[in-house]
Amino acid sequence: MKTSRHVRIVLSTVAMLGFAISANAQNAPNGELSAGWRLLTLPDAFGQESETMPLGWYADVAGNLNRVFGVVGEVGGNYKSFNQSSTEFGTDVRLAVDVNVHTFLGGVRVNARQVPAFTPYVQALFGLARAAGSVKGQVTVGGRTIESIDQSESDSDFAFDAGGGVNFNLTDAFAVRVGASYLRIGGSDGGNAFRFGVGGVIPF
Repeated sequence: MKTSRHVRIVLSTVAMLGFAISANAQNAPNGELSAGWRLLTLPDAFGQESETMPLGWYADVAGNLNRVFGVVGEVGGNYKSFNQSSTEFGTDVRLAVDVNVHTFLGGVRVNARQVPAFTPYVQALFGLARAAGSVKGQVTVGGRTIESIDQSESDSDFAFDAGGGVNFNLTDAFAVRVGASYLRIGGSDGGNAFRFGVGGVIPF
């Protein structure tokens, strides 16, 4: 299965990187809190070739087991609203669409702490993705409404996220994070997504 192969490759990379840097790593805080903005790009979404959801957020907490390895819990959400309309044979269809995607993930992180000014990291997270959407609108003929539309739907599925980034350590008490990741939702027929985010990090 293609997804399982991706998971094995990422975990092997994480393990090798951790062993490579553990001998030359600086001290780490007990943990880190991070939150900020995140963009999500979905392929083949909403009848489009791809769809970007720039309105989003994330929050995570990491507990460092040692100077290199940590465990991570993360939640995030992205949102999109848009209108669709069509006119054919005198019939007008106007729709307002609202879509949201939330993820609930946990996993492992590997940090490289050789340079005090910044900390690169890679991570592999597993969990759940939940997508929900609603459609409201109306169908009119000759200016007269013949049908009102009000529908909603939601679905949850397994999610796997592999990515990394860099924490730029501005002070001992605050850092700025830039990160990106590949998000896989579902099994062999699931979707591949891209995430990019910027946020703040508070060590503790």
